[in-house]
Amino acid sequence: MALTNQYLILNPSLKRIGTLTVDGATKFSNDSIKIQLADSDTTSTAYDDDVNVGTKDSYTGTINLNAQSKKFDHQGSLDVLQDQPDSDKVVAGNNLAYYDALSGHWYVMRIYSVEESNTAAVKHVTTANFTNLCLYSLAHHYPLATATSNNTIQTAFNECFNATGWTLDYQTTNAIVASIAIDGKTKASTLLQTLIQTYNVEIDPYVEIDSQGNITKKVCVITDQLNNDVVYNEAIFGKNMTSIKRTTVSTPVTKLIPYGADGGTIAAANDGKPYIVDDDANRRYNPDWQSGLYYEGVITANSIDQASGLKSWAEQMLQLFNHPRTYYEVNVTPTFDPPLGATIRFKDDQIAPALDASGRVIQRTISFANPYGNTVGFGEYVTVPVATPAWLTGYQSAISSALEKAKTDASSVKPVALTPDGNNFTDPSQTKRLVLQAWEGSTNISAYIDGKGFIWRRYNTDGTVDTSFNQTGYLVQAPYSDVGTLHGTIETGYIQSDPEVTLDTTSIKHLGDFQRSDNVVGSYGAVQYMCPLSNGQYLTSRAINTDTTKDTMYVLHDSNFKPISKMIIQHGSHGASFDVEEVDGVPYIWAATYTDNTHSVSTVSRFPYVAGITMRSNDSRIKRYYSMNRYMRLSMDFKHGYVLVGNNTGAMYIMTLSDLKNGSYNIKYSFNIFNYGYEASQTYQSQTLDFPYVYWDSGNVDLHDNRMLYGVNVVHSGQGFALNLMLDMDFKTADDVMEPETVKVIYDSTGNSALLLTFNCWVNNNPIERVYSIPIKIRPAAETLNTSTTDDSTDD
Repeated sequence: MALTNQYLILNPSLKRIGTLTVDGATKFSNDSIKIQLADSDTTSTAYDDDVNVGTKDSYTGTINLNAQSKKFDHQGSLDVLQDQPDSDKVVAGNNLAYYDALSGHWYVMRIYSVEESNTAAVKHVTTANFTNLCLYSLAHHYPLATATSNNTIQTAFNECFNATGWTLDYQTTNAIVASIAIDGKTKASTLLQTLIQTYNVEIDPYVEIDSQGNITKKVCVITDQLNNDVVYNEAIFGKNMTSIKRTTVSTPVTKLIPYGADGGTIAAANDGKPYIVDDDANRRYNPDWQSGLYYEGVITANSIDQASGLKSWAEQMLQLFNHPRTYYEVNVTPTFDPPLGATIRFKDDQIAPALDASGRVIQRTISFANPYGNTVGFGEYVTVPVATPAWLTGYQSAISSALEKAKTDASSVKPVALTPDGNNFTDPSQTKRLVLQAWEGSTNISAYIDGKGFIWRRYNTDGTVDTSFNQTGYLVQAPYSDVGTLHGTIETGYIQSDPEVTLDTTSIKHLGDFQRSDNVVGSYGAVQYMCPLSNGQYLTSRAINTDTTKDTMYVLHDSNFKPISKMIIQHGSHGASFDVEEVDGVPYIWAATYTDNTHSVSTVSRFPYVAGITMRSNDSRIKRYYSMNRYMRLSMDFKHGYVLVGNNTGAMYIMTLSDLKNGSYNIKYSFNIFNYGYEASQTYQSQTLDFPYVYWDSGNVDLHDNRMLYGVNVVHSGQGFALNLMLDMDFKTADDVMEPETVKVIYDSTGNSALLLTFNCWVNNNPIERVYSIPIKIRPAAETLNTSTTDDSTDD
């Protein structure tokens, strides 16, 4: 088995299912893998980040202040041309493994999202984004809560990694004893970064792999300094360095104002002064020192509540801020490839001032397809305390990181124009949809930009801008005459702090509870979906006879959720989502049902609710529309005239209701839930369509996966939220089990929308159904900005 220049494709169970090579049967390109031990210091403004440190000064052993800067991260991306033998296996949820000759280790990278695009040659390309499997595993694990206690490094890391499947290999003499508390709500990935900094150690998570490409063991080395015994060859500009970038933060902080928990200061422990100063550094670096002026900075530690502890910590941090800091990033030749953590000496006589120094490699970027793009970074660590790799706290943190970068560097935001209807016009009167997205790096930030920030300009044939044309919005209709003349621009001044749609989790309402059995309808299983009726009643569904006929039972409830009657639809499928259309007071159910007892073909079906009957699959009252040769889930949006059809591959398709009824199954929009942080190990529950938004939830009754709720705009594909139902909101219940079931958009008489949620709950082994609602918040429109100086960077 070749060890270099290839990636093994592994399924979610880590079994080998394919191979990517530079020049083989399934080729890859544009791969880039970045691994780091610490952040490079490229900014002087990051002095107000929250930190997660102990409140007790119980450390024993040596403390390196740069430990506050340590952050392990390991992630990357690559492109795969579609229609190759193994290209269909490069999907979210699978893994890529590669061999690093420098460390002698194999690394497994979890694919957490994929993007599909066209090249200029009209070839479809899949871009896979991936991260180290260890980080991914820890990001989906919550260590059990423990009280604050003084812990050795072994105790702390063992609690962090417990029940994750990773074996810890301690290669450290670390003697630090630190005050550590685990709240039970913090991801192990976040705790890991804290422990790395607290104990001033470095990690190397790799796998052992057999000759067949199968994983035999997952190991995480914990060491004081990775490759600390490696001194690499000199790096000399013009020889093995092809370029060098030196970044210096030139303005030190000589007066530091620390804040602790609830805005507490150090005044009580510092003679009434809420700040500390470094006069020696101020005289050295501040030309106005004689006037009594300082370079000021603010830093916050939300978990320190004692003035004395806050002062002690601030004094340590000031030593990091009180001098200029330099970081170097160099492009190197393929033959010069120092391992992470190694010490190298680097020289450049051409740069001013001349460079002759040494330092540890703290970042490394490699590429098998383009080794001339390899870079190494070394220098003093960043001074931002306790950072977590952006994606580790979920897709939302990746968005936060992208937004921060977009606000500070408008040029990093790229407009992407899509033509979902194609470019071929059948007649001059026809119009086509144009969709404009905003991307920062690999993150779609469209949901965080006001509609006025999607700016369309029309260009005349001579290349000048048509000033008479003024249109904004992420979706426009383009006539034939505008083909080739419209260009989209993103005005970053319209970036908002909140997404266009989110939930008001402070206003959750408990609407009521009901049992699974009743004298009227007998005993029935857990409610899988619920729809309200205009008279205050409700219809609910649940699958029955799942091993044989796969029927669905619908139950009519009164306004207090008491069952009134029931109806059974033969071969009614899972029952996990349906909608109700009321015609002259009669509820008509829209649902995905099977056509016969082979259960091979699902159809979008419409039939009346008739109390007390079992409706056969060949009943003439069933009207069938769109069909699919696989399992199907359905949601209707009667308010806006759209239909959503989903399947068990994560794909979601949206068409208009009028097209559906007319037999024209024209897919208007589509997306895949695996591109939004959803993973194969989650248990999909139900979805609802409120165009242009789709919401869906997940979570198994056995609690093996996270219970999540997602919101996405199907037009520009931006994500509004990904919330943990148990951690990000409070339903004020202590039930043993809360399995998510229904997620359904509802409207009140004033036009305000909310999500109707139902849960299959267990209390002391007794089942109960609970019903809630959560208001949906639509972001207010932003004020109009003067965009006369908007950057004309465009994308057709």
